Amino acid sequence: MKYVIASDFFIDDFIGGAALNDEEIFKILTSKGEDVRKIKSTQVTQEFLNEHKDSLFIISNFFHLKNDLRQFIEENCKYVIYAHDYKFVEHTNPAQYENFKDPEPELINQSFHKNAIAVVCQSSFQKGIYDKNIQSNTINFSGNLWSKEHLDLMQTLLPSSKNPVCSVVKSPYPQKGVPEAVRECINRNFDYDLIFDRHYETFLRKLASNKALMFIPLTPETLSRVCVEAKMMGVKVFHTDLVGAAHEEWFKNMHGEELISEMRRCHDRVYDLIKSF
Repeated sequence: MKYVIASDFFIDDFIGGAALNDEEIFKILTSKGEDVRKIKSTQVTQEFLNEHKDSLFIISNFFHLKNDLRQFIEENCKYVIYAHDYKFVEHTNPAQYENFKDPEPELINQSFHKNAIAVVCQSSFQKGIYDKNIQSNTINFSGNLWSKEHLDLMQTLLPSSKNPVCSVVKSPYPQKGVPEAVRECINRNFDYDLIFDRHYETFLRKLASNKALMFIPLTPETLSRVCVEAKMMGVKVFHTDLVGAAHEEWFKNMHGEELISEMRRCHDRVYDLIKSF
C-alpha cells in the first residue's frame, strides 16, 4: 500500500502540535519502509489524485483543499481523516453551543467525514463531540505523537529543579485563553511567567523549569500537547474540562517516566492503526 499525507501545512511552515504529529506519522511510515509522501492541500491537483488514487490518503487539516478535489477524494479514493480540530463547523468551536451540539444548518463537510474509512480522534472527549454532531466512523487513538528525540529530551528535563512559578503559554490565539490563565493565577496568588519560544526544544526547557502550568482554553482541545508535555516533565497542570487529555485514564493516573513510556508506545499503535485501514 502507498500512502499520501495531505494537510494545509507542515513543519516547514511553522512548528505546531498538528504539524509535529503529522511529521511523526510520515517518519514512522518511512522508517517501516512504506511508500509515503506529503503534499500540501494547495498543491493537490486532479492530475496528482489520478496518479495516486490507489494510495491510502491520510487527510489532516483540509480547509485549503479545493471542494471539487475533496469531492473526488470522497468518491474515488480510500482515505482517513486525522482530526486535529472540529472541521464539521466553519468556526471549529463546538463550545459555542450547549453540550457541544451545533445547529444542523451550521454543519459542514458531513459527507466527507461520513465516507472516510475512519476519523481518527485524539481523545474520548474529541470523539464524543464528533459523535454528537456528525455520522462517521470515529476512533479514539487516545494520544499524540512526539519524536524519539523530543521524548528523550523531556526525560532528561524531568528531574530538573523547578522554579516556584506557574507557566502561562504566551499564545497569539485567543482560543488559548491567555488572559483567563493569567487571571486565574492572580486569583490563586500564584506567581506566573509568560513563556514562549519559536524554538521547540527551548520552549520545552522553559516549560520544564517551572513548577506548574495554567491552561484555560476557550475552545475544546482535541488533546492539548502542552498539558501532556508538562506532565511528562513533572510539571503540575491546572486545566479545565475543555482539555481533551484530561478525559483519558493515562493522563489522570500517569506522569513523568511512566507517561513518557505511554507516549513512546503511540508510535507502534499509530502504525498498527494505519495498517489496519
